[in-house]
Amino acid sequence: MFRLNRKRLNETGITLVELLAVLTLMSFVSIFTISLIVKSTETTDAIRVETSLRDEADIIVSSLIKSLYTTKQAHIIQNITDNDNSYLNVSSSPALCTRDTTGNLILDTACRNSLKPIGFVTSNGKTRLHLRNDIYEVSNNNITILKSSRIIGDPNTATSYQIVLVLQYTTRNTLKEIQFVNEVQPF
Repeated sequence: MFRLNRKRLNETGITLVELLAVLTLMSFVSIFTISLIVKSTETTDAIRVETSLRDEADIIVSSLIKSLYTTKQAHIIQNITDNDNSYLNVSSSPALCTRDTTGNLILDTACRNSLKPIGFVTSNGKTRLHLRNDIYEVSNNNITILKSSRIIGDPNTATSYQIVLVLQYTTRNTLKEIQFVNEVQPF
């Protein structure tokens, strides 16, 4: 009989307090791990969005710089900037575009027909990059060029032009806007 009681006293097992302690520790570790995974996913998404915006901006700005850099300053006739558009009118024959005695441009038919835009033109609610005869379409459907994008500089006095490109990334969960500023000097 003593042996039976002795054996019973030496039994080992988990008490309710120990079980609760283990569950509490496991829940803290689980919460920490889940929050770490969620935060790292959010950070990865933010980096992906910003990388997409920067890649698109690189393409747009390099296209603009190439187009303006190969344009002679004398061929840049005027800078059109209003609420929807901001572009430089470039003439293939600047002699066709004359000015009156006050310096205002005379836009006759010959001058108008020789003009091609370089910059941001908005039509049907969508802003696109015009590069003389080409129109650049943004390849990523989530990225749009905003109307606040501008080319700053007066062709009569400027030796360089400031390009202000504003892009927006939009999805169901994300709305990010970034502004890029560059300066280019025509040929």
